[in-house]
Amino acid sequence: MLFLIAIPSYLYLNLFTFPNVPFFLLGDQNFFWVYAMRMFHGERGYQDFFQFTPPGTDLFYLALFRIFGLHLWVTNAAVFILGVALCWICFHVAQRLMERDLAVLTSLLFLVYIYGDRLDATHHWFGLFVGLSALSVVLTERTLPRIAIAGLLLGVASFFTQTTGVAGVASLVAALAWERFSRNRSWQSMLVQQLLLSVTFALTLSVLSTPWLLHVGWRQLWYLQVTYPLHYVVPEHNFWLSDINAPHNRSPLLPLIRRQFLYLLLLVIYPSILWHCWRRRREIAARYTMQLVLICLFGLSLLLVIITRPDLNRIHAASMPAILLMMWAVSRLDKRRSVATAAIWVVIAFLAVKQIRFNQHSPHQTILLPAGKVAVSPLFDEKFSWIMQHTRPEDLFFQAQGAVVYLPLQLFSPAFVDYLWTGEPTRPEYIDRTVRELERQPARYVLWSQQHISRSDGYHAGQNRLAPFYGFLITHYRREHVFSDGDEVWERP
Repeated sequence: MLFLIAIPSYLYLNLFTFPNVPFFLLGDQNFFWVYAMRMFHGERGYQDFFQFTPPGTDLFYLALFRIFGLHLWVTNAAVFILGVALCWICFHVAQRLMERDLAVLTSLLFLVYIYGDRLDATHHWFGLFVGLSALSVVLTERTLPRIAIAGLLLGVASFFTQTTGVAGVASLVAALAWERFSRNRSWQSMLVQQLLLSVTFALTLSVLSTPWLLHVGWRQLWYLQVTYPLHYVVPEHNFWLSDINAPHNRSPLLPLIRRQFLYLLLLVIYPSILWHCWRRRREIAARYTMQLVLICLFGLSLLLVIITRPDLNRIHAASMPAILLMMWAVSRLDKRRSVATAAIWVVIAFLAVKQIRFNQHSPHQTILLPAGKVAVSPLFDEKFSWIMQHTRPEDLFFQAQGAVVYLPLQLFSPAFVDYLWTGEPTRPEYIDRTVRELERQPARYVLWSQQHISRSDGYHAGQNRLAPFYGFLITHYRREHVFSDGDEVWERP
């Protein structure tokens, strides 16, 4: 009962003011709202708007928008639904490893320590949920039907996040090899299982991707989903300290400790558990060995595919297996187990109260926007109010650095790209295309973040590729308004 009440209550109080006004959320999820909004109005991904992730997350938001409309409360409900689903799969897997009360504690620890840190319903979490669902199918038995179901689910996982399904397949292939060597099973049965897994994965992903393959072609899809992220999605150099010095963090030491502990856990737990399982691979009494191996290899694979391009969303999405393994280790403690679990309960309670208190009591204004009533910070109240006074829903508007204004104000971008970066992510051809699109479909206003441009690594390295666009901006637009954070609105005369 505590599990059923605590999770929805925690999520609701972090997503809505009391009683029912949604907080305006930020994060990578804003881009997926806009992709779904553009699809809602008939546009196609990879063809009419830029995207380098598979369309699974777009379709999830699109389904919600088609059912409930283009409202901001829907986006918060999506974060709520996803949080409940992730806690359920975490509990479901944890029950295979430990007692029910510790499985509940594991889910709550994940919710508050990991998911609640950002509440960003981006594609990584959807892929993780489906990937863990696949893992749960084969935890106890690895029969051919279960392997086929796991391959199907991993294909779905890669329809949300390219690397999640691939990591899942790689980890399961390695686990099947582990099982063959540790238990002297036949080569033939192992190869049949691995082949079945790979074929069902590839077929599922191919079938799901068929509409986009037919509309944009395999070359465009391969470029945007594979070539582009491999070559041009650069790592966030300050991700270890990201958000630590943000204005809302009055005590930056606490988030610093939290995140450094998480990074250390990821680096230590996977090799430690694998070594533990290898040493006991022959022991009949080691009933959890293969379950631990599967979870460990899955988490390690998730970590390896992001290790050269880490950011907080990727690190968080790779951490649930580590949390599961850590709590399994806690369950194996003898005299110190009660002390460890009590300490974890204290940490969960402290962080949950702190997060809820911050969200419920931080300065915010309730404002009625075209996408519905929402609670926003004073800065966004200033921006949204000014833009709303000078535009109408369905007007063309271009936000050069971000995707924050479109859904709340029901505005449309005439550009293919979703963000203009100073460095590698924005290719020169996309700058030229954006200029042509704004000449063909002139947006009356452009929101430009000079502060963001000046802080970027590419700007300081002399690699600012936005000079052609900025030249177009100053010759075709005039600066109309400057917000308190330095963002500028440019108007076309």
